[in-house]
Amino acid sequence: MQNETEQPDFSNLFVVLVWPENAGNVGFVARVMKNFGFNHLRIVGDDVRNDQYAQMFSVHAKDVLNDAGVFDDLEDALDDMDLTWASSARAGGRLSVTRALVPLPELPNPTLLEGNIALVFGRESAGLTNEELALCDLVFTIPTSREYRSMNLSHAIAVTLYDIYRRTMDGNDFEQVRHAVATKRQREQVYMFFDELVEMTSLKEFKKPIAKQVFKNLLARAYITGREAATMTGTIRRIKELVEENRS
Repeated sequence: MQNETEQPDFSNLFVVLVWPENAGNVGFVARVMKNFGFNHLRIVGDDVRNDQYAQMFSVHAKDVLNDAGVFDDLEDALDDMDLTWASSARAGGRLSVTRALVPLPELPNPTLLEGNIALVFGRESAGLTNEELALCDLVFTIPTSREYRSMNLSHAIAVTLYDIYRRTMDGNDFEQVRHAVATKRQREQVYMFFDELVEMTSLKEFKKPIAKQVFKNLLARAYITGREAATMTGTIRRIKELVEENRS
C-alpha cells in the first residue's frame, strides 16, 4: 500500500473536453482535476481559458486552466494519445456492437499503463456524437440511477477522477505491475490485417463491418501490450498468407 504522503503519478493522463457549452464548467473541471492531482487539460472548441466564469470557478486551479491545450477538433486533440477512453451515459442496445461499454470501476489503473491516456468528455447537453465516440478506443460509463442517468459535466469528471485516485491510493484494486501498452499505430496494424482477413472470408457483406467492429471492441477492452499486438499482427498476417496460398 502506498504511503499516505505519496501521491500517484497521473502525468500520462489527459482530460479532454469536447465543445463544452458552459465556461464555468470548464473552471470547475480544472478545480476538481487539481483536487485529485491531474494536471493535463485539453479543450476541443472555443478557447474559454480567459473567460471570467472559467477563471472564477477554477479558484486555486488557474494553472491547470491556463495551461490547457485548445484544439479545433477531437482528432487533433487525440493525435498523440496511445489510449482514448470516452465517457458516455448513452449505452447501445443489447445487440449493438458499435460501442464497447465498460463500467467505470472496471477501467484499469492508468498509472500502470505506459503511454498517454485520454479521458474524453462531451457536451453538457448531448455528450459525444457517434462519430466522436468512434475515434476512441472504448466507452466507459458511470453507474447511475435508471431514473436519471445524465450527469453534469464537472460532476461526471469528479466521480471519474475520484474513482481512479481512490483505487490507486488504496493499492488493492489494481495489480502493481506496469505494462507497456500497445501504441495507437501498433493497434491499427492489428486492425488493418484483421480487416483484410475478414474481406477474404465468405461472410455476407453486411456482416463484415460488424465482425471488424467486434474485434476492435474486444481488443480495446483487453488493454493489450505492444508485444501482444506484434504477436497478433504476425499471426493474423500468416493466416492471411495461408488463405491466399490456398486460393492460388
